[in-house]
Amino acid sequence: MGMYAITVDAKANSIAAQSQGGTVYGGQPAKVTFNRPLTSGDVLSIQTQPFVTWNSGGGPGATNADGVPVNPPQVLWEDLNPGTPEPALVQNYPAAAKYSFAIGSLVGSLDGGLSFFAIGTSFTTTILGNGLLPSANPPSIPTLLLFYWDVNCLDNTGAIQFAVQVTRPSAD
Repeated sequence: MGMYAITVDAKANSIAAQSQGGTVYGGQPAKVTFNRPLTSGDVLSIQTQPFVTWNSGGGPGATNADGVPVNPPQVLWEDLNPGTPEPALVQNYPAAAKYSFAIGSLVGSLDGGLSFFAIGTSFTTTILGNGLLPSANPPSIPTLLLFYWDVNCLDNTGAIQFAVQVTRPSAD
């Protein structure tokens, strides 16, 4: 079993990258490099506390990692709709412009940013094969990329710590 603690920052680790005053913010994931690559049968779990918040600076404001306001004074449904970043803001990970997740949610990638999946406050999955012949050609996934999902990053604040756990099948 492997345990990892990782902090994801709403501005630095935003999927969207923007420049202000000559400094580029966002566009860089928080990375978990596994001590042994993930492969078929491994169980990946990612957890955080549901009431810890970060802030997108607009829309719903402070949300948990599910992109849901924890203590909203008056949130409108349209504030919770998913966001898709503009291609110009995701040049490091251009495939992100084809995805839409709740603003303020934690999103991951296991293939270097070619595809993305929602994680939120609690996520568990079993790593499967590559869809062809899993036993003959299992995947080897060395790194998990974690992003704060937003359509811009300059007004983002806060960070949330996540626990990442890998459970390997027992060797018989």
